[in-house]
Amino acid sequence: MLITLLAFVFVLSIVIVVHEFGHFIVAKKLGIFVKVFSLGFGRKIVKKRFGETVYAISALPFGGYVKFAGETESGEAKEAPRGGDADEITDADIDPKRYFVNKRPLVRSAVVFAGPFANYVLTILILVGMLTVHGQSAPIGTTTILEVMPGSPADSVGLRRKDVILKIDGEPVVEWAGVHEAVWKHREGLMRIEILRDQDTLAFELKSAIKNKRSYIGVYPYTTPIIGVVKRDGPAYRVGMRPGAVVEAINDTTIAGFDDIARICRENPSVPLAVRWTQGGVQHTDSIIPVPKRSPKEGSKTEYEIVGEIGVGPRVRKERVPLPRAVLLALETPGSWISQMFSGLGLLFERRADLRDVLGGPILIAQVAGETARWGFDHLMNFLAVLSLTLCVFNLLPMLPFDGGHLVLHCYEGVARRPVNRRLRDILTQAGFVLLVALMILVVVLDLSRCASSLPGFF
Repeated sequence: MLITLLAFVFVLSIVIVVHEFGHFIVAKKLGIFVKVFSLGFGRKIVKKRFGETVYAISALPFGGYVKFAGETESGEAKEAPRGGDADEITDADIDPKRYFVNKRPLVRSAVVFAGPFANYVLTILILVGMLTVHGQSAPIGTTTILEVMPGSPADSVGLRRKDVILKIDGEPVVEWAGVHEAVWKHREGLMRIEILRDQDTLAFELKSAIKNKRSYIGVYPYTTPIIGVVKRDGPAYRVGMRPGAVVEAINDTTIAGFDDIARICRENPSVPLAVRWTQGGVQHTDSIIPVPKRSPKEGSKTEYEIVGEIGVGPRVRKERVPLPRAVLLALETPGSWISQMFSGLGLLFERRADLRDVLGGPILIAQVAGETARWGFDHLMNFLAVLSLTLCVFNLLPMLPFDGGHLVLHCYEGVARRPVNRRLRDILTQAGFVLLVALMILVVVLDLSRCASSLPGFF
């Protein structure tokens, strides 16, 4: 519970504070008077005014907010009464030219857009940092093919399961990372792949395909049965399994590779498994019960199945990515994530997906934050990147009170050269808040329904 709470506060505070900092820094640069920048909400615990702005840490550490001078209707803001926080400079003491509402629509639009854009920048920075510092995961194992994708370049020339890749264009490959490197190196033309099939050495010529701007031939590797990561507090962790463990057998079935571990666990949710493994030269045997988890069926976005999970991952090699390529990869990634978001919403509107599979609220965020934190800091940072991009996208929805709704109004004012009718603005604001409250209630109900599920680990 403590890990979940800390992870939840960590990710939510960062994405919201970064969002508000975007508004803050652009407003400062454009001459808007910023009265308060607060980390957290509610009563201010610590506060200090530097220059014209009060910087504060507030009681509820879930995000933050920025308060501008004259955020209300411009005609009323000029007559704003004194009062409020004693450390704040009151609107009456501020030049009305620096009120937010008295700035040109283009200036206000820049300030509003800066919040979501800051979340987008945070996503890119996290991805670049993880690729250049932590590295990109590359499976460690033999060059034996586990599976060939139907319709792929490898399938079209006749490569098969259990073929062992020996050379690519005359260059020997001894582990799967070498296969990745060779395919990328020869992505522009035909490549000659030599393989061992039973006792025969065969050669095939094929051309790689491009998928999501990446070169691939459509084969998956066998990986070693060495455990690379163990989920904290998961079933395997509780019986003492740690990274570096070599799984030898499960229920008298000899384990040849990590894929055997994954397959057996997935097929046996809630079923005790007798697992034998070696850790640091010492052999262990214990009963491990895979936790049931709802997971999409392979190749489907709308069908789910219950699978087992014991909380282990394969051993991988981290390869640091050069900065230029890391930037390119980071800039490509948000596009695919956004596509997945809207794909899920599309399935929802087509009634092909369940609400619980598409929408989530604070409880779901806390659950996922806790789960990813238990897998390791790199997983938590990846979730932080996804959450930041999600906040960016949904804040740009063209409805009040989201930033996108304000952008629409500012654009109208800039084109029509007159402010939006105040009554219409009030109606749109009230309607937006009603929809927002309804959405918040809906996602909380969905969160509670997940918690009430009889399936442990359901999220």
